Amino acid sequence: MILGGLITIAATYVLAFYAFPPDYGWGIAAWLMVGPAFGTGDITVIIIEVVIILFLLAGLFQFIGAKSRVIGLIGSLLALAGFVYFMLIEFSLISSTAIYALLFVGDALGPLPFHIAVGSFASLGSYVLAGGAVLGLIGTFAGRD
Repeated sequence: MILGGLITIAATYVLAFYAFPPDYGWGIAAWLMVGPAFGTGDITVIIIEVVIILFLLAGLFQFIGAKSRVIGLIGSLLALAGFVYFMLIEFSLISSTAIYALLFVGDALGPLPFHIAVGSFASLGSYVLAGGAVLGLIGTFAGRD
């Protein structure tokens, strides 16, 4: 559970989910977009931003899952849902909600985020996020000795 949380946090805040150089989709940029997104006053954007905030807290939820399995399960499912969303955009299966992926876009901060392209849209961070989510799920259902 704790390893899954560490991997999820690393994927969210250190690695890029996708890139449109010089802009990258990653967790810190999403936090920086919270104020402008709420400032739009559009209820749809506000609801999406609340879901994104929950997604950004998924790694923390997985850490808390070491004590509470339900919170760990929620954190793992949020991280897995983020991965599925980015993959649906990668394979062009959804286009109507792809505009909300721009809520993750921001400039690089020094050497962060690390970007290794894997496909036309997705980056290594998306796949590492899936690994953290799966490890979190395994940790949730594995027995505690």
